[in-house]
Amino acid sequence: MMRRWAAALVLGVAATACRSSLVEFGIPADSLPRTPNSPAAATTEVRQPTIAAPAGFSYAVVWVEEGLAVRQPAGITSSEVASLPADQRGIGVTGQSTLLGSSTWLEIFLPEGGTGWVNGYNLTEDVDPEAFCQDPRLVDLANRFILALESESGEQLAQLASPKRGLIIRHDWWNPEVVTELGSLSHLFQEAAELDWGINRDSGLSITGSFGAVILPQLMDVFSAPPAFGCNRLATGSTAEEVAWPSEYTNLNFISFHRAAPSPSSLNWRTWALGIEYVNGSPYLAVMVQYRGEI
Repeated sequence: MMRRWAAALVLGVAATACRSSLVEFGIPADSLPRTPNSPAAATTEVRQPTIAAPAGFSYAVVWVEEGLAVRQPAGITSSEVASLPADQRGIGVTGQSTLLGSSTWLEIFLPEGGTGWVNGYNLTEDVDPEAFCQDPRLVDLANRFILALESESGEQLAQLASPKRGLIIRHDWWNPEVVTELGSLSHLFQEAAELDWGINRDSGLSITGSFGAVILPQLMDVFSAPPAFGCNRLATGSTAEEVAWPSEYTNLNFISFHRAAPSPSSLNWRTWALGIEYVNGSPYLAVMVQYRGEI
C-alpha cells in the first residue's frame, strides 16, 4: 500500500505544474508550496559536516531551553559577556570561527553592540516561518523521506539529514533525544544494537530496541495511508497529555504528518513532526519527533 501511494505522491509532485495542489493525497491545498521541480531520487554520496557559518546568513538560537551564553573569548571557561534568550532571532555572525575540541565556536554581533562568541551547535540559520512554508523544496524533501522509509535506505536518508547534526529522533516529544551521526545513517535500518528511547508514559517501562524494531513500525503506521500534512502546526487527536513542539526547537521550523484516529474519542492517532534545518540556505532533516494518543 505505502509503495503505491508514495510513488503516486512523487508523481503528483511532478505534475503540480498542471494542478494546484495535492489534495487527493490528503494534503490541504494551503499547506504545501507550489510547483516543485526537482528529482525524487536520492544519490548515495554522504556529505561532510560544515564547520564555518557564512556571514551572509542571519541566525537564530536553538537547542537551549533558557538562554545562550555569549563569551569573550571563545570557550566555556571564558567570561560570559551576554546572554541570548532561547527565542532570539536575527543574529549576525562576523565570519570568524574557531574549533575548540569537538565544538566550533562562532563570533557573533551582539544586539546591543559589540561582539562575542557562542557554541555553533546552538545557532541555526534563521528562516521566517511563513517563508519556510512556501519553500517548494519541502515537497521534494518530504517525498524523498517517504521513499527512504519505504525502501529502508539509510543512504537516501543520509542525503536528507542535516550535515551539521546528523539525525535526532525522539520517540515522544517529552522523551530524550537519540542522536545518529551522519556517517552512521547508512546502516540505520539494518543496525541491530538496542537503543534507549526513553519511558513509556502509559506503562512506566523503558522503551528499548533498534530503530528498525521500535521507530520504523511507528513511522510506517503514519504512512500506511495518505496522511494529513502540516507546516509549523501539529494535528492531534484525543489525549490526556500536553502536546507541544519542544521548547528547545522554538526557532526550528517543522513539517508534520498525521494519521487520524478512527473516531473522535479514540486515542489511536499518531503524528510525526520533522524539524527542518537550513544549512548554507538549503533545507535538511534535523529532528524527528513523535506524538501519539496517551491515557
